[in-house]
Amino acid sequence: MEVSTSYCTPAVNFKYGSFQDSDVSMREDELFRMGSYNSQGYYVEGTHLDGSIGEEDETSSGSNDQDQQMDFEEDDFDAESSMTEDLVDDEEEDEEDNDEWTNQKRPENQNSVAYYAAMEMLRIRFPFQSISIRISDFCCLQEKDLLNDTMIDFYLNHIVEHVLPDSSGSKVTVLPSLFWHNLSLRQHAFDSEDEKMMSDEQKMDLKFGDLHDFVADFDLHDFDYIVVPVNEWEHWSLAVICHPFTSKARTVIFDSQLTADLNNLQNMATLIESFMKYSYEKRTGSVMPYPLQCVLPQRMPQQTNNFDCGVFIAEFARRFLLSPPKDLDNFDFAREYPDFNTTTKRAEMQRVVLSLSTNRARWRPLVELLNGYNTAAPHRAL
Repeated sequence: MEVSTSYCTPAVNFKYGSFQDSDVSMREDELFRMGSYNSQGYYVEGTHLDGSIGEEDETSSGSNDQDQQMDFEEDDFDAESSMTEDLVDDEEEDEEDNDEWTNQKRPENQNSVAYYAAMEMLRIRFPFQSISIRISDFCCLQEKDLLNDTMIDFYLNHIVEHVLPDSSGSKVTVLPSLFWHNLSLRQHAFDSEDEKMMSDEQKMDLKFGDLHDFVADFDLHDFDYIVVPVNEWEHWSLAVICHPFTSKARTVIFDSQLTADLNNLQNMATLIESFMKYSYEKRTGSVMPYPLQCVLPQRMPQQTNNFDCGVFIAEFARRFLLSPPKDLDNFDFAREYPDFNTTTKRAEMQRVVLSLSTNRARWRPLVELLNGYNTAAPHRAL
């Protein structure tokens, strides 16, 4: 497996893996990741992850009888408030210097559930993405929950960087899930009267120009496979652009919840092709030489519930990238991958996150909670 790093920023041009808290350049959080908490977590003083309450420090206050009877005179209240503020300031400074759980500053409005949900389990760099996995993201790996974009982006990049063998010879990249979100907004971009007066070139610039800048670091000419996770109406599907700009160019669409109407999948492939044409013309100044034909594999496995779509595309991607079919135009999924199974996929993804975490033992109670106290948790072998 080969990955081009010619367009990487210096911050990510090194061996990929988890990085240290001291790296300030990676501390900025994305505030609007689907299903994720933002960087402003909350905390309740004295509450621990296991639900226990810490003991309060005993201080000698020299309280008189009126204090014991909760008789709050105005002067006493002011003095007590001042003392409390000093103690809180000292505690916050200590926590900021040596916080066991997270490097984030604890806000004044403290709420334990949100604070612990925002705790960071893993930060990892991939060639074109830096991903932070928090407890709230990890929790979506429990059964009967939908995978969010953080876990999808993480696992797809994990496949490319840690699963595909270097000897495969294929160059693969993963576009972030945010790419499709932005691309799908362009489907209805020409509605105003002003746009009717524009030239075709101006319309394409308006439709795809900023998105082309968004993927400027991805030299799409350099890759044999471009993986595009797609989320629409809380349902995950997957597009893999194969051999772009060559005579073998195809867009393979994977979906675990097919309906009788396949127009939506065809529209997905058409929109991707339109963007690839625009990108090719912007980079080369010429027309894209080959169309991107849409391929929908025959006999694709289908989910039997409403929450495993993300699990299915994760396994679709792994199987396909490890062993791409030689004849995409006659792609029979059941024939190519007869032992396809997603039964243990969530447990596998949990193990992957924990294996890359520097303090995975700390999260064992969380894993046991997600998988049931009386079941064999997947972390035990770690």
